[in-house]
Amino acid sequence: MIQIIASNSLTSMFHLTHIGSTLTFNRLSLIRFFSLLPLFLLVNLNNAKSQLHSQLWGKNGENWDRSKLPDFTTSGYRSGRASIPNYPVWVNVMDLGAKGNGVHDDTKALKQAIKNCKAMGSVYLPEGKYLITDSLLIQKSNINIKGAGQGKTILIFKNGLEEIYPNYNKEWPNQTKWSWSGAMILFQGNINSSGIQDLTIKFPDSLYAGHNFHERAYNGIGFSEKAHDGWIENVTFTNCDVGIWIDSSAHHITARNWLLNFEKQRASQKISGHHGLNIYGGYNLIEEFEISGRFVHDLSVESDKSVYNVFHNGKGTDLCIDHHNHEQSHNLFSNLDAGLGTRLFQSGGKETPRGVCFNETYWNIRADRNMQYCDQFDSKELQSKNNICVGIKTQIPTNLKTPTGNWFETIDPTQLIPKDIYQAQMELKRVKVRPGVKVK
Repeated sequence: MIQIIASNSLTSMFHLTHIGSTLTFNRLSLIRFFSLLPLFLLVNLNNAKSQLHSQLWGKNGENWDRSKLPDFTTSGYRSGRASIPNYPVWVNVMDLGAKGNGVHDDTKALKQAIKNCKAMGSVYLPEGKYLITDSLLIQKSNINIKGAGQGKTILIFKNGLEEIYPNYNKEWPNQTKWSWSGAMILFQGNINSSGIQDLTIKFPDSLYAGHNFHERAYNGIGFSEKAHDGWIENVTFTNCDVGIWIDSSAHHITARNWLLNFEKQRASQKISGHHGLNIYGGYNLIEEFEISGRFVHDLSVESDKSVYNVFHNGKGTDLCIDHHNHEQSHNLFSNLDAGLGTRLFQSGGKETPRGVCFNETYWNIRADRNMQYCDQFDSKELQSKNNICVGIKTQIPTNLKTPTGNWFETIDPTQLIPKDIYQAQMELKRVKVRPGVKVK
């Protein structure tokens, strides 16, 4: 509220009261004030308009109807209720004969270190380059594989799964299952609270042969056979065919602060790998990531178990969200930079029309160009249904009552508040947000 108090005297002082504070003006100052008042009001009006809120959420969650906008706050390690543990070093691979010089085969030493590590302990790999010639299997709970940092501790794999354990034409004609599954570092079995941190995984810089299901299977890290409540944190993957794989029985995995990139030969290709991240399971938290380059499928959800996965605070060169069939639902894609924005909903798989999705939530997705909504691949036979799209960069008008139940709320993503609906839900429910997670 603004109140001006003045007397009849031309020489008197003017007093302006604004929200409880009193400012004193002489006549000349007051004239200047009123000359600038329209600009002041315009700026404040524009600032008010610049912060736009979805009807599904409101400013602080006062409009949140969980029957429309799902609750995604139970994804990730320990359902997001606990920080990733910091296990002390139990065994140093150097003490078991590893050299870390990139020439000596350190596979045996690392396998022995994993075997020797006790619960609540870490296998430590100091700064160096470790040549690994076989896959690594972790089948125990409560251990961590820890390096000295991304780019400092480098695991060099000379070969991929298909080269070491050939599968082509064995289970499917003209295919190997390693094209979309398996990993050179695999957490396997009904284990929990185990993970990997602070290192780089590197494969040879050979050209990607294309989408022929006969890759060398340069596959990074995987979780399978009921592995749960695990983590991947601060990891760089270089020259992968598949970066991260989570099978249908694995769940509540957190993958945080990871990078997929390529060296010179692979980076020169339009498509440089098969799956950046391939998830068959549910309730996984994928955050703070970057995909530098293009995979056939950057972020994939693959099965009817792929539910309540959260992908947030990430970016890609030309991000692709792949619905590999029509079974997955209730996943969240929030606060993402899609880069070029030419293929956001482009999908693979056998079921057509490819790219159709159901009960998914897309929130604050930016790109260099305007994009379509998630119904762009609909056909007469099958349409995307009951999806939420809020703050997608597009020129398509808002439509909150499509015939197929989609909620398309067109808001400039640079103005949308909150930027990240996952973190907003966590904060509203007063759940501790994990350390190190930032909204960009």
